[in-house]
Amino acid sequence: MQEPRQITHFRRYPNYDYSLGGSIFISFHLDPRYGVFGNITPDGQMLLSQAGLILDETIRIEQQKHPEIKLRTYKIMPEHLHLRLTFPPGLSKPLQSIGRIVQEIKRWSKAKLERLGIHINWQKNYHDLLCLSSNVNERVDEYIAQNPMKWALMHSPNPPMKVVEPLCSPLFTPGEWWSGVGNANLLHCETPLLAIRLSRRLTYADISSVIPNVLNECQRRVIPLSTFISPAERCLFDILCGQNIPMICAVPDALKTIYRPRTEHTKLFAQNQLMLLSHYQGTNVSRHEAWDRLNYDIARLAQASGGKAIYIKPSM
Repeated sequence: MQEPRQITHFRRYPNYDYSLGGSIFISFHLDPRYGVFGNITPDGQMLLSQAGLILDETIRIEQQKHPEIKLRTYKIMPEHLHLRLTFPPGLSKPLQSIGRIVQEIKRWSKAKLERLGIHINWQKNYHDLLCLSSNVNERVDEYIAQNPMKWALMHSPNPPMKVVEPLCSPLFTPGEWWSGVGNANLLHCETPLLAIRLSRRLTYADISSVIPNVLNECQRRVIPLSTFISPAERCLFDILCGQNIPMICAVPDALKTIYRPRTEHTKLFAQNQLMLLSHYQGTNVSRHEAWDRLNYDIARLAQASGGKAIYIKPSM
């Protein structure tokens, strides 16, 4: 039997003590990629085909053969597979055990499908990521869970992730080149915008006192507009998401023709709760200058909408 592939991302941590146990995120796909394992509905539900059910059964059987390795979560996609596995403290050669599970899933699923006249080829090896904290585990689990919805958004017959440019809005100055993706109606409704900047220099104590005041502003029939880049702004973004408040996120980079949503944005796009807004500023603009111009632009947009711009920084 061929020796299972070593897990490359472990090599990024040469001092990691495998005897402590760990968690690893693994992905591998069909080569060539084609959707043999099922279809994803427009609302982001994965419907397994016969081939997908056989793969699902194979995964469960291989898990039972290797009880020392725990299958925490997995998701079968039309032409690839995501898994998160954990190995306990004190396990001998965990990398080989994990590699063997992946190898057996590939081998047995291929053999079972061949008997039904369904021919597949898996990619050589696989992609992997060592998860060194509970926070990373949570992010990986969220990524796996949101993958079908992300697929649905990107593969829709009328792609909601298609970037619109030039974007039109009565708030823009004639001749300006804006692009956007998501709910463009947020720029056309009669609700005023609230441009928000929260300084990077705010302490956690400052943030705890500031966020409720900003949130009160957002609940007075305004649409928050921010770059959501500083720690305090990211904290505000999470709170707005939890309260289902629509928002606009401004970015300094040109958006690609088809935008691939980040995991934390996937639900928001599906619920028409988010719009990404970009103002193209040319190629000869420094990164620092681009951010300065963008902050000026969002303040101007808010004021043009009948709203206001706020910038909160530590008190002297």
